[in-house]
Amino acid sequence: MAVVKLGRPVKSNLGGSNGAMAYIIDPAKTDGGRLVSSNYERTRTDYDALAEGMLDDNRRSPKGIRKDSRLAYHIKLSFSPDDPVTPERVHELGVEFARRITGGEYKFVVATHTDRHHLHDHIMVCAASRYGKHLKAELPKDIIEQWRAVSDEICRREGLSVVFNPVVEEQTRKMRDGATAGGDDGTPPARDPKYDDEAPVRSVNEPEATARKASGGEPLERRYGMSMEEIYASAKGMGTKDRIRMLIDLTSSTAENFEDWKDMLDIRGVDVTIRGQHLTYTLKDTGFKVRDAKLGQAYDMTNIMAGLQSTPVIPITFNRRLVAKQTRKTITVWLPGTHRKKKITFDAKRLVDDGGSTLRAFLPRDRDQIILDPSNRYAGKTPTPGLYQWFGEPASRLEPQTTPERLPLRYGVSPAQQRYYQAQARRLDRLAGEAKALNAAIRWTRLAGGDSAKGLRLLRGKVRESHDELQSAVIALHDAIQRGDPDLVAETRGEMERREALCDRYEGELSAIEREIHTTRDREQTETEQREQQQQQHKRGRSI
Repeated sequence: MAVVKLGRPVKSNLGGSNGAMAYIIDPAKTDGGRLVSSNYERTRTDYDALAEGMLDDNRRSPKGIRKDSRLAYHIKLSFSPDDPVTPERVHELGVEFARRITGGEYKFVVATHTDRHHLHDHIMVCAASRYGKHLKAELPKDIIEQWRAVSDEICRREGLSVVFNPVVEEQTRKMRDGATAGGDDGTPPARDPKYDDEAPVRSVNEPEATARKASGGEPLERRYGMSMEEIYASAKGMGTKDRIRMLIDLTSSTAENFEDWKDMLDIRGVDVTIRGQHLTYTLKDTGFKVRDAKLGQAYDMTNIMAGLQSTPVIPITFNRRLVAKQTRKTITVWLPGTHRKKKITFDAKRLVDDGGSTLRAFLPRDRDQIILDPSNRYAGKTPTPGLYQWFGEPASRLEPQTTPERLPLRYGVSPAQQRYYQAQARRLDRLAGEAKALNAAIRWTRLAGGDSAKGLRLLRGKVRESHDELQSAVIALHDAIQRGDPDLVAETRGEMERREALCDRYEGELSAIEREIHTTRDREQTETEQREQQQQQHKRGRSI
Protein backbone atom coordinates (compact mmCIF):
# COMPACT_ATOMS: atom_id res chain seq x y z
CA MET A 1 0.00 0.00 0.00
CA ALA A 2 1.40 3.42 -0.97
CA VAL A 3 0.05 6.66 0.50
CA VAL A 4 0.51 9.84 -1.57
CA LYS A 5 0.71 13.19 0.23
CA LEU A 6 1.75 16.68 -0.79
CA GLY A 7 4.44 18.27 1.37
CA ARG A 8 4.90 21.91 2.29
CA PRO A 9 5.30 24.39 -0.60
CA VAL A 10 8.90 24.75 -1.77
CA LYS A 11 9.46 28.44 -2.42
CA SER A 12 12.66 30.19 -1.33
CA ASN A 13 13.93 27.10 0.48
CA LEU A 14 14.82 24.84 -2.46
CA GLY A 15 18.62 25.08 -2.34
CA GLY A 16 21.19 25.55 0.40
CA SER A 17 22.39 23.33 3.21
CA ASN A 18 19.13 23.80 5.13
CA GLY A 19 16.87 23.67 2.06
CA ALA A 20 14.29 21.13 0.96
CA MET A 21 16.64 19.48 -1.57
CA ALA A 22 19.33 18.92 1.06
CA TYR A 23 16.72 17.41 3.37
CA ILE A 24 15.39 14.81 0.93
CA ILE A 25 18.83 13.62 -0.32
CA ASP A 26 20.38 13.50 3.16
CA PRO A 27 23.01 10.71 2.92
CA ALA A 28 22.17 9.55 6.45
CA LYS A 29 18.64 8.73 5.28
CA THR A 30 19.34 7.52 1.73
CA ASP A 31 22.09 4.96 2.37
CA GLY A 32 24.89 7.38 1.56
CA GLY A 33 23.06 8.76 -1.48
CA ARG A 34 22.69 5.36 -3.12
CA LEU A 35 18.88 5.69 -3.09
CA VAL A 36 18.78 9.04 -4.92
CA SER A 37 17.90 9.45 -8.62
CA SER A 38 17.00 12.30 -10.95
CA ASN A 39 16.20 12.68 -14.64
CA TYR A 40 18.65 15.53 -15.28
CA GLU A 41 21.77 15.19 -13.06
CA ARG A 42 24.20 12.34 -12.38
CA THR A 43 25.10 13.55 -8.89
CA ARG A 44 23.37 11.95 -5.90
CA THR A 45 24.73 14.07 -3.05
CA ASP A 46 25.22 17.62 -4.41
CA TYR A 47 22.03 19.39 -3.33
CA ASP A 48 23.12 22.72 -4.89
CA ALA A 49 23.60 21.14 -8.32
CA LEU A 50 20.22 19.42 -8.14
CA ALA A 51 18.51 22.62 -6.99
CA GLU A 52 20.22 24.77 -9.66
CA GLY A 53 18.83 22.62 -12.47
CA MET A 54 15.27 23.28 -11.27
CA LEU A 55 15.99 26.97 -10.67
CA ASP A 56 17.14 27.34 -14.29
CA ASP A 57 13.79 26.03 -15.57
CA ASN A 58 11.93 28.37 -13.22
CA ARG A 59 13.94 31.35 -14.48
CA ARG A 60 13.06 30.45 -18.08
CA SER A 61 9.34 30.21 -17.33
CA PRO A 62 7.12 33.08 -18.60
CA LYS A 63 6.78 34.69 -15.16
CA GLY A 64 10.27 33.85 -13.96
CA ILE A 65 11.02 33.66 -10.23
CA ARG A 66 9.03 36.16 -8.20
CA LYS A 67 8.55 36.72 -4.50
CA ASP A 68 6.79 33.70 -2.97
CA SER A 69 6.95 31.83 -6.31
CA ARG A 70 6.60 28.07 -5.98
CA LEU A 71 9.79 26.50 -7.24
CA ALA A 72 8.95 22.81 -6.80
CA TYR A 73 6.32 20.34 -5.60
CA HIS A 74 7.29 18.03 -2.73
CA ILE A 75 5.42 14.72 -2.95
CA LYS A 76 5.66 11.91 -0.38
CA LEU A 77 5.08 8.29 -1.38
CA SER A 78 4.92 6.09 1.75
CA PHE A 79 4.69 2.28 1.74
CA SER A 80 3.15 0.09 4.41
CA PRO A 81 5.59 -1.79 6.73
CA ASP A 82 3.53 -4.93 5.99
CA ASP A 83 4.26 -4.84 2.26
CA PRO A 84 7.11 -7.16 1.09
CA VAL A 85 9.29 -4.50 -0.56
CA THR A 86 12.99 -3.69 -0.33
CA PRO A 87 14.49 -0.16 -0.29
CA GLU A 88 15.76 -0.73 -3.83
CA ARG A 89 12.30 -1.76 -5.07
CA VAL A 90 10.63 1.19 -3.31
CA HIS A 91 13.12 3.48 -5.04
CA GLU A 92 12.40 1.95 -8.46
CA LEU A 93 8.65 2.33 -7.94
CA GLY A 94 9.17 5.95 -6.86
CA VAL A 95 11.10 6.71 -10.04
CA GLU A 96 8.38 5.06 -12.14
CA PHE A 97 5.70 7.06 -10.31
CA ALA A 98 7.63 10.33 -10.87
CA ARG A 99 8.07 9.60 -14.60
CA ARG A 100 4.39 8.85 -15.03
CA ILE A 101 3.07 11.97 -13.27
CA THR A 102 5.55 14.34 -14.98
CA GLY A 103 5.21 12.89 -18.51
CA GLY A 104 8.90 13.58 -19.21
CA GLU A 105 8.42 17.37 -19.24
CA TYR A 106 9.45 18.25 -15.69
CA LYS A 107 12.68 17.64 -13.82
CA PHE A 108 12.37 15.48 -10.73
CA VAL A 109 14.47 14.01 -7.93
CA VAL A 110 13.50 10.80 -6.10
CA ALA A 111 15.07 10.02 -2.70
CA THR A 112 14.14 6.90 -0.70
CA HIS A 113 14.38 7.26 3.09
CA THR A 114 15.11 4.25 5.25
CA ASP A 115 15.26 5.99 8.65
CA ARG A 116 11.66 5.24 9.65
CA HIS A 117 9.77 2.04 10.38
CA HIS A 118 8.18 2.38 6.93
CA LEU A 119 10.01 2.95 3.64
CA HIS A 120 9.01 6.12 1.82
CA ASP A 121 10.02 8.19 -1.20
CA HIS A 122 10.47 11.96 -1.24
CA ILE A 123 9.86 13.23 -4.78
CA MET A 124 10.76 16.79 -5.75
CA VAL A 125 9.16 17.92 -9.02
CA CYS A 126 10.19 21.20 -10.63
CA ALA A 127 7.32 23.68 -10.90
CA ALA A 128 8.41 24.79 -14.38
CA SER A 129 8.80 22.45 -17.34
CA ARG A 130 11.76 22.17 -19.69
CA TYR A 131 9.65 24.02 -22.30
CA GLY A 132 8.70 27.07 -20.24
CA LYS A 133 5.25 26.00 -19.00
CA HIS A 134 4.41 26.29 -15.32
CA LEU A 135 3.02 23.21 -13.60
CA LYS A 136 0.52 25.17 -11.49
CA ALA A 137 -1.29 26.36 -14.62
CA GLU A 138 -1.47 22.79 -15.96
CA LEU A 139 -2.74 20.99 -12.85
CA PRO A 140 -6.44 20.13 -12.64
CA LYS A 141 -8.11 20.52 -9.25
CA ASP A 142 -8.32 16.74 -8.77
CA ILE A 143 -4.61 16.15 -9.40
CA ILE A 144 -4.01 14.59 -5.95
CA GLU A 145 -6.61 11.91 -6.67
CA GLN A 146 -5.06 11.33 -10.11
CA TRP A 147 -1.63 10.82 -8.53
CA ARG A 148 -3.11 8.42 -5.99
CA ALA A 149 -4.80 6.48 -8.80
CA VAL A 150 -1.39 6.08 -10.51
CA SER A 151 0.11 4.90 -7.21
CA ASP A 152 -2.71 2.38 -6.65
CA GLU A 153 -2.29 1.03 -10.19
CA ILE A 154 1.42 0.45 -9.56
CA CYS A 155 0.68 -1.22 -6.20
CA ARG A 156 -1.89 -3.57 -7.74
CA ARG A 157 0.56 -4.56 -10.45
CA GLU A 158 3.21 -5.33 -7.82
CA GLY A 159 0.80 -7.32 -5.67
CA LEU A 160 0.87 -4.75 -2.83
CA SER A 161 -2.13 -3.89 -0.69
CA VAL A 162 -4.45 -1.04 -1.76
CA VAL A 163 -6.92 0.79 0.49
CA PHE A 164 -10.30 1.44 -1.13
CA ASN A 165 -10.99 5.14 -1.67
CA PRO A 166 -14.07 6.08 -3.75
CA VAL A 167 -12.49 9.32 -4.98
CA VAL A 168 -9.38 7.50 -6.21
CA GLU A 169 -11.53 4.75 -7.73
CA GLU A 170 -13.32 7.40 -9.79
CA GLN A 171 -9.96 8.65 -11.08
CA THR A 172 -8.92 5.06 -11.88
CA ARG A 173 -12.07 4.64 -13.95
CA LYS A 174 -11.30 7.87 -15.81
CA MET A 175 -7.79 6.59 -16.54
CA ARG A 176 -9.27 3.43 -18.01
CA ASP A 177 -11.50 5.61 -20.18
CA GLY A 178 -8.47 7.53 -21.39
CA ALA A 179 -9.36 10.78 -19.63
CA THR A 180 -6.17 10.89 -17.53
CA ALA A 181 -2.64 10.52 -18.77
CA GLY A 182 -0.98 7.42 -17.52
CA GLY A 183 2.12 6.71 -19.60
CA ASP A 184 5.66 8.03 -19.42
CA ASP A 185 5.14 10.21 -22.47
CA GLY A 186 2.06 11.91 -21.06
CA THR A 187 -0.30 10.34 -23.59
CA PRO A 188 -3.49 8.53 -22.60
CA PRO A 189 -3.08 4.77 -22.20
CA ALA A 190 -4.73 2.44 -24.69
CA ARG A 191 -8.35 1.74 -23.92
CA ASP A 192 -9.25 -1.65 -22.54
CA PRO A 193 -11.86 -3.32 -24.83
CA LYS A 194 -13.64 -4.38 -21.67
CA TYR A 195 -14.61 -0.73 -21.07
CA ASP A 196 -15.17 0.39 -24.67
CA ASP A 197 -18.93 0.62 -24.23
CA GLU A 198 -18.96 2.37 -20.86
CA ALA A 199 -19.09 5.91 -22.19
CA PRO A 200 -21.71 6.17 -24.94
CA VAL A 201 -22.64 9.51 -26.43
CA ARG A 202 -25.23 11.34 -24.33
CA SER A 203 -27.25 14.49 -24.78
CA VAL A 204 -26.14 17.76 -23.24
CA ASN A 205 -29.06 17.88 -20.78
CA GLU A 206 -28.84 14.25 -19.72
CA PRO A 207 -27.25 13.75 -16.29
CA GLU A 208 -23.98 11.84 -16.40
CA ALA A 209 -24.95 9.61 -13.47
CA THR A 210 -27.88 8.12 -15.43
CA ALA A 211 -26.39 8.29 -18.92
CA ARG A 212 -23.20 6.31 -18.37
CA LYS A 213 -24.04 2.62 -18.02
CA ALA A 214 -21.97 -0.50 -17.86
CA SER A 215 -22.52 -3.26 -20.35
CA GLY A 216 -25.00 -4.91 -18.01
CA GLY A 217 -27.08 -1.74 -17.63
CA GLU A 218 -25.85 -1.01 -14.10
CA PRO A 219 -24.85 2.63 -13.35
CA LEU A 220 -21.09 3.03 -13.02
CA GLU A 221 -21.49 4.81 -9.68
CA ARG A 222 -22.80 1.60 -8.14
CA ARG A 223 -19.98 -0.44 -9.65
CA TYR A 224 -17.11 1.83 -8.68
CA GLY A 225 -18.54 3.73 -5.68
CA MET A 226 -19.57 7.36 -5.55
CA SER A 227 -16.96 10.06 -5.18
CA MET A 228 -17.23 12.41 -2.22
CA GLU A 229 -18.33 15.20 -4.56
CA GLU A 230 -21.23 13.01 -5.75
CA ILE A 231 -22.14 12.07 -2.17
CA TYR A 232 -22.46 15.69 -1.13
CA ALA A 233 -24.18 16.74 -4.34
CA SER A 234 -26.79 14.01 -3.97
CA ALA A 235 -27.35 14.82 -0.29
CA LYS A 236 -28.09 18.50 -0.85
CA GLY A 237 -28.24 21.08 -3.60
CA MET A 238 -24.75 21.96 -4.77
CA GLY A 239 -24.72 25.74 -4.34
CA THR A 240 -21.53 27.77 -4.38
CA LYS A 241 -21.07 27.67 -0.61
CA ASP A 242 -21.84 23.94 -0.54
CA ARG A 243 -19.20 23.41 -3.21
CA ILE A 244 -16.61 25.27 -1.13
CA ARG A 245 -17.58 23.32 2.01
CA MET A 246 -17.24 20.04 0.12
CA LEU A 247 -13.78 20.94 -1.23
CA ILE A 248 -12.63 22.01 2.25
CA ASP A 249 -13.84 18.73 3.78
CA LEU A 250 -12.09 16.61 1.16
CA THR A 251 -8.85 18.56 1.45
CA SER A 252 -8.80 18.68 5.26
CA SER A 253 -9.09 14.91 5.45
CA THR A 254 -5.77 14.41 3.61
CA ALA A 255 -3.59 17.49 4.34
CA GLU A 256 -0.79 17.33 6.92
CA ASN A 257 -0.59 20.99 7.98
CA PHE A 258 -2.07 24.41 7.28
CA GLU A 259 0.29 25.28 4.40
CA ASP A 260 -0.30 21.87 2.85
CA TRP A 261 -4.06 22.38 3.21
CA LYS A 262 -3.94 25.83 1.59
CA ASP A 263 -1.83 24.48 -1.25
CA MET A 264 -4.12 21.52 -1.93
CA LEU A 265 -7.16 23.82 -1.90
CA ASP A 266 -5.36 26.10 -4.36
CA ILE A 267 -4.90 23.12 -6.69
CA ARG A 268 -8.63 22.35 -6.36
CA GLY A 269 -9.47 25.93 -7.39
CA VAL A 270 -10.04 27.62 -4.00
CA ASP A 271 -7.76 30.42 -2.79
CA VAL A 272 -7.48 30.94 0.99
CA THR A 273 -6.57 34.33 2.46
CA ILE A 274 -5.99 35.07 6.14
CA ARG A 275 -7.70 38.25 7.34
CA GLY A 276 -6.88 38.65 11.02
CA GLN A 277 -8.46 35.69 12.81
CA HIS A 278 -10.75 34.91 9.86
CA LEU A 279 -10.28 33.03 6.60
CA THR A 280 -11.59 34.23 3.23
CA TYR A 281 -12.26 31.57 0.58
CA THR A 282 -12.25 32.55 -3.12
CA LEU A 283 -13.36 30.35 -6.03
CA LYS A 284 -10.75 31.12 -8.66
CA ASP A 285 -12.93 30.22 -11.63
CA THR A 286 -15.72 32.65 -10.68
CA GLY A 287 -14.06 35.10 -8.25
CA PHE A 288 -16.76 34.37 -5.64
CA LYS A 289 -15.54 35.25 -2.12
CA VAL A 290 -16.96 34.14 1.21
CA ARG A 291 -15.76 34.46 4.80
CA ASP A 292 -15.46 31.49 7.12
CA ALA A 293 -18.24 32.88 9.33
CA LYS A 294 -20.63 32.67 6.36
CA LEU A 295 -19.82 28.99 5.82
CA GLY A 296 -20.28 28.11 9.49
CA GLN A 297 -18.08 27.72 12.53
CA ALA A 298 -16.86 24.33 11.32
CA TYR A 299 -14.83 26.18 8.67
CA ASP A 300 -13.10 28.80 10.83
CA MET A 301 -9.38 28.65 11.56
CA THR A 302 -9.67 26.86 14.90
CA ASN A 303 -11.85 24.03 13.61
CA ILE A 304 -9.78 23.67 10.43
CA MET A 305 -6.66 23.20 12.56
CA ALA A 306 -8.49 20.73 14.82
CA GLY A 307 -9.40 18.68 11.75
CA LEU A 308 -5.85 18.80 10.36
CA GLN A 309 -4.36 17.67 13.68
CA SER A 310 -7.17 15.18 14.44
CA THR A 311 -7.40 16.47 18.01
CA PRO A 312 -9.26 19.32 19.79
CA VAL A 313 -7.12 22.48 19.89
CA ILE A 314 -7.11 25.91 21.48
CA PRO A 315 -5.51 28.99 19.88
CA ILE A 316 -2.79 31.24 21.27
CA THR A 317 -1.66 34.49 19.64
CA PHE A 318 1.76 36.11 20.02
CA ASN A 319 4.07 38.65 18.39
CA ARG A 320 6.74 37.44 16.00
CA ARG A 321 9.44 39.01 18.21
CA LEU A 322 8.68 36.43 20.91
CA VAL A 323 9.95 33.61 18.69
CA ALA A 324 13.19 32.40 20.30
CA LYS A 325 14.02 29.73 17.72
CA GLN A 326 12.35 28.27 14.64
CA THR A 327 13.36 25.14 12.75
CA ARG A 328 11.71 23.00 10.12
CA LYS A 329 10.05 20.89 12.81
CA THR A 330 9.67 23.03 15.97
CA ILE A 331 8.92 26.56 17.20
CA THR A 332 10.21 27.93 20.52
CA VAL A 333 8.36 30.95 21.94
CA TRP A 334 9.11 33.12 24.99
CA LEU A 335 6.20 33.41 27.43
CA PRO A 336 5.00 37.05 27.49
CA GLY A 337 5.61 38.87 30.77
CA THR A 338 8.42 36.55 31.95
CA HIS A 339 11.20 38.85 30.64
CA ARG A 340 12.48 35.99 28.49
CA LYS A 341 12.98 33.72 31.49
CA LYS A 342 10.48 31.03 30.40
CA LYS A 343 9.58 29.51 27.03
CA ILE A 344 7.66 26.66 25.40
CA THR A 345 8.35 24.55 22.31
CA PHE A 346 5.71 23.08 19.99
CA ASP A 347 5.42 21.36 16.61
CA ALA A 348 5.81 23.69 13.61
CA LYS A 349 2.73 22.04 12.03
CA ARG A 350 0.61 23.82 14.65
CA LEU A 351 1.65 27.32 13.48
CA VAL A 352 -0.32 29.60 11.15
CA ASP A 353 1.86 32.35 9.69
CA ASP A 354 0.24 34.93 7.41
CA GLY A 355 3.45 36.93 7.02
CA GLY A 356 2.44 39.65 9.48
CA SER A 357 3.76 40.50 12.94
CA THR A 358 1.12 38.38 14.70
CA LEU A 359 1.42 34.58 14.69
CA ARG A 360 -1.13 31.97 15.78
CA ALA A 361 -0.54 28.52 17.14
CA PHE A 362 -3.20 25.87 17.73
CA LEU A 363 -2.08 23.56 20.53
CA PRO A 364 -3.71 20.29 21.68
CA ARG A 365 -6.30 21.08 24.33
CA ASP A 366 -5.80 17.92 26.38
CA ARG A 367 -2.01 17.93 26.63
CA ASP A 368 0.42 19.45 29.14
CA GLN A 369 2.87 22.06 27.86
CA ILE A 370 6.45 21.81 29.15
CA ILE A 371 7.99 25.13 30.29
CA LEU A 372 11.74 25.62 29.87
CA ASP A 373 14.18 28.21 31.25
CA PRO A 374 16.71 30.12 29.06
CA SER A 375 19.15 27.20 29.41
CA ASN A 376 16.51 24.73 28.11
CA ARG A 377 16.11 23.13 31.53
CA TYR A 378 12.77 22.00 32.87
CA ALA A 379 10.96 24.85 34.66
CA GLY A 380 7.49 23.36 35.10
CA LYS A 381 4.46 22.39 33.11
CA THR A 382 0.91 23.60 32.61
CA PRO A 383 -2.24 22.36 30.86
CA THR A 384 -2.65 24.04 27.50
CA PRO A 385 -5.54 26.30 28.72
CA GLY A 386 -3.16 27.47 31.46
CA LEU A 387 -1.09 29.28 28.81
CA TYR A 388 -3.77 31.95 28.75
CA GLN A 389 -2.29 33.47 31.92
CA TRP A 390 0.58 34.63 29.67
CA PHE A 391 -0.89 34.89 26.19
CA GLY A 392 -4.41 36.06 27.03
CA GLU A 393 -7.63 34.28 26.17
CA PRO A 394 -9.10 35.14 22.75
CA ALA A 395 -12.36 37.08 22.75
CA SER A 396 -15.54 35.14 22.08
CA ARG A 397 -17.16 35.48 18.68
CA LEU A 398 -20.09 37.90 18.87
CA GLU A 399 -23.15 37.64 16.68
CA PRO A 400 -24.27 40.65 14.62
CA GLN A 401 -26.23 43.16 16.66
CA THR A 402 -29.01 43.27 14.13
CA THR A 403 -31.07 40.45 12.72
CA PRO A 404 -31.03 39.75 8.97
CA GLU A 405 -34.78 40.39 8.74
CA ARG A 406 -36.00 43.86 7.80
CA LEU A 407 -39.34 45.64 7.70
CA PRO A 408 -41.50 44.13 4.93
CA LEU A 409 -42.16 47.55 3.42
CA ARG A 410 -40.44 49.84 1.02
CA TYR A 411 -38.47 52.80 2.33
CA GLY A 412 -40.15 56.15 1.79
CA VAL A 413 -39.71 58.33 -1.24
CA SER A 414 -38.50 61.50 0.43
CA PRO A 415 -35.30 61.67 2.55
CA ALA A 416 -37.40 62.40 5.65
CA GLN A 417 -39.52 59.27 5.11
CA GLN A 418 -36.42 57.14 4.54
CA ARG A 419 -34.87 58.39 7.79
CA TYR A 420 -38.13 57.64 9.62
CA TYR A 421 -38.38 54.05 8.35
CA GLN A 422 -34.69 53.41 9.06
CA ALA A 423 -35.17 54.66 12.62
CA GLN A 424 -38.15 52.33 13.03
CA ALA A 425 -36.07 49.38 11.75
CA ARG A 426 -33.34 50.14 14.27
CA ARG A 427 -35.89 50.32 17.11
CA LEU A 428 -37.34 46.95 16.08
CA ASP A 429 -33.84 45.45 16.01
CA ARG A 430 -33.18 46.74 19.51
CA LEU A 431 -36.49 45.37 20.76
CA ALA A 432 -35.76 41.98 19.15
CA GLY A 433 -32.34 41.89 20.79
CA GLU A 434 -33.75 42.82 24.19
CA ALA A 435 -36.46 40.17 23.89
CA LYS A 436 -33.92 37.50 22.93
CA ALA A 437 -31.64 38.46 25.81
CA LEU A 438 -34.52 38.51 28.30
CA ASN A 439 -35.84 35.12 27.21
CA ALA A 440 -32.35 33.58 27.35
CA ALA A 441 -31.61 35.12 30.76
CA ILE A 442 -34.90 33.81 32.19
CA ARG A 443 -34.26 30.31 30.84
CA TRP A 444 -30.70 30.02 32.15
CA THR A 445 -31.60 31.62 35.49
CA ARG A 446 -34.35 29.00 35.89
CA LEU A 447 -31.89 26.20 35.03
CA ALA A 448 -29.48 27.58 37.68
CA GLY A 449 -32.14 27.51 40.40
CA GLY A 450 -32.92 31.23 40.30
CA ASP A 451 -29.31 32.49 40.47
CA SER A 452 -28.71 34.75 37.44
CA ALA A 453 -24.92 34.92 37.92
CA LYS A 454 -24.73 31.14 38.13
CA GLY A 455 -26.95 30.88 35.04
CA LEU A 456 -24.55 33.10 33.07
CA ARG A 457 -21.61 30.94 34.15
CA LEU A 458 -23.57 27.86 33.10
CA LEU A 459 -24.22 29.34 29.66
CA ARG A 460 -20.52 30.22 29.21
CA GLY A 461 -19.66 26.63 30.07
CA LYS A 462 -22.14 25.40 27.48
CA VAL A 463 -20.49 27.62 24.85
CA ARG A 464 -17.07 26.10 25.59
CA GLU A 465 -18.54 22.59 25.66
CA SER A 466 -20.31 23.10 22.32
CA HIS A 467 -17.04 24.33 20.75
CA ASP A 468 -15.26 21.18 21.91
CA GLU A 469 -18.06 18.96 20.59
CA LEU A 470 -17.98 20.76 17.24
CA GLN A 471 -14.23 20.14 16.92
CA SER A 472 -14.79 16.45 17.70
CA ALA A 473 -17.50 16.29 15.01
CA VAL A 474 -15.17 17.92 12.44
CA ILE A 475 -12.45 15.36 13.24
CA ALA A 476 -14.99 12.51 12.92
CA LEU A 477 -16.08 13.77 9.48
CA HIS A 478 -12.51 13.86 8.20
CA ASP A 479 -11.92 10.35 9.53
CA ALA A 480 -15.06 9.12 7.73
CA ILE A 481 -13.89 10.68 4.45
CA GLN A 482 -10.53 8.93 4.79
CA ARG A 483 -12.30 5.60 5.33
CA GLY A 484 -14.36 6.11 2.19
CA ASP A 485 -17.66 5.03 3.81
CA PRO A 486 -20.54 7.04 2.21
CA ASP A 487 -23.04 6.15 4.96
CA LEU A 488 -20.63 7.18 7.71
CA VAL A 489 -19.80 10.41 5.86
CA ALA A 490 -23.49 11.35 5.62
CA GLU A 491 -24.02 10.50 9.31
CA THR A 492 -21.01 12.44 10.60
CA ARG A 493 -21.78 15.35 8.30
CA GLY A 494 -25.28 15.61 9.81
CA GLU A 495 -23.82 15.40 13.32
CA MET A 496 -21.36 18.22 12.54
CA GLU A 497 -24.16 20.44 11.25
CA ARG A 498 -26.24 19.76 14.40
CA ARG A 499 -23.28 20.62 16.64
CA GLU A 500 -22.64 23.75 14.59
CA ALA A 501 -26.26 24.88 14.97
CA LEU A 502 -26.16 24.24 18.73
CA CYS A 503 -22.90 26.17 19.01
CA ASP A 504 -24.41 29.12 17.13
CA ARG A 505 -27.49 29.03 19.37
CA TYR A 506 -25.51 29.13 22.62
CA GLU A 507 -23.19 31.83 21.30
CA GLY A 508 -26.16 33.89 20.12
CA GLU A 509 -27.83 33.71 23.54
CA LEU A 510 -24.58 34.58 25.35
CA SER A 511 -23.80 37.52 23.08
CA ALA A 512 -27.38 38.85 23.43
CA ILE A 513 -27.22 38.72 27.24
CA GLU A 514 -23.73 40.26 27.41
CA ARG A 515 -24.72 42.97 24.96
CA GLU A 516 -27.71 43.95 27.12
CA ILE A 517 -25.55 43.88 30.24
CA HIS A 518 -23.03 46.25 28.65
CA THR A 519 -25.81 48.48 27.30
CA THR A 520 -27.47 48.66 30.72
CA ARG A 521 -24.16 49.46 32.44
CA ASP A 522 -23.36 52.19 29.91
CA ARG A 523 -26.83 53.69 30.32
CA GLU A 524 -26.59 53.63 34.13
CA GLN A 525 -23.11 55.17 34.00
CA THR A 526 -24.33 57.93 31.68
CA GLU A 527 -27.33 58.65 33.92
CA THR A 528 -25.05 58.77 36.99
CA GLU A 529 -22.68 61.21 35.29
CA GLN A 530 -25.61 63.41 34.24
CA ARG A 531 -26.97 63.48 37.81
CA GLU A 532 -23.54 64.42 39.17
CA GLN A 533 -23.24 67.24 36.64
CA GLN A 534 -26.70 68.52 37.56
CA GLN A 535 -25.83 68.43 41.26
CA GLN A 536 -22.59 70.34 40.65
CA GLN A 537 -24.44 72.96 38.59
CA HIS A 538 -27.07 73.27 41.35
CA LYS A 539 -24.35 73.79 43.99
CA ARG A 540 -22.65 76.48 41.88
CA GLY A 541 -26.02 78.23 41.44
CA ARG A 542 -26.68 78.24 45.19
CA SER A 543 -23.18 79.60 45.93
CA ILE A 544 -23.72 82.44 43.48
